[in-house]
Amino acid sequence: MARLSGKILHDEEFGDIEIRRVKGHAVSIQFRTDGRLVARLPRFGSVKHVEKLLDANRSRLRRSLKRLSPKQDYSDGDQIGKSHHLHIKTGHTESVKLQKLDIIVNLQPTTTADKRVRLIKDGISKALRKEAKAYLPRRLQYLAEQYGFSYDKVRFAHAKSRWGSCTHRDGIVVISLNIMLMTLPNELIDYVLLHELTHIKNPHHGAEFWSSLERVCPDAKEKRRETKRFSPYL
Repeated sequence: MARLSGKILHDEEFGDIEIRRVKGHAVSIQFRTDGRLVARLPRFGSVKHVEKLLDANRSRLRRSLKRLSPKQDYSDGDQIGKSHHLHIKTGHTESVKLQKLDIIVNLQPTTTADKRVRLIKDGISKALRKEAKAYLPRRLQYLAEQYGFSYDKVRFAHAKSRWGSCTHRDGIVVISLNIMLMTLPNELIDYVLLHELTHIKNPHHGAEFWSSLERVCPDAKEKRRETKRFSPYL
């Protein structure tokens, strides 16, 4: 399901989609190189046309997103996030569980390669969500208080195309944060959090936005380039 907020259409699977009004009659939707979706809509066209196009092309968009995604192979003993470790075992059952700071993935000798990946990613997702909920709200609140920002809600997602978003809905400011933030170095986590906080007063990526962000996050554009070396999806 998609929801519209200003010039941003939020989709549960693909995250925030930028709506650009253009000349002509065609409606289109595609990924940018950074993994974000952009929809082009005629000036007086209804956003419902974008929603229909999105629903009709989900399979194609998933394939496109997969091509953008760097391949990630996880191994037994890998560190996940800030404090978890992955343990892959072979036995009589298939299961995924968190045990303190360990991600325990049990596989069978007959487990297929695709299912192996799904089970491992399920465990990793659970661990990153746990870390994100423990760390990100406190850090976001600290940065907001330090630099004079105010928001209403924080929510967590695994939007596959971006690290976070800031939306205004019925006068309520909602900061959405990707659980994959826990895979970034701490200074880049702060960059993303300050980036979204700056969007509270500057919703678009214009000169005023970057000037405001640089005041609270020096070298913001350099940190943006560094962040692109990482993937916001498993």
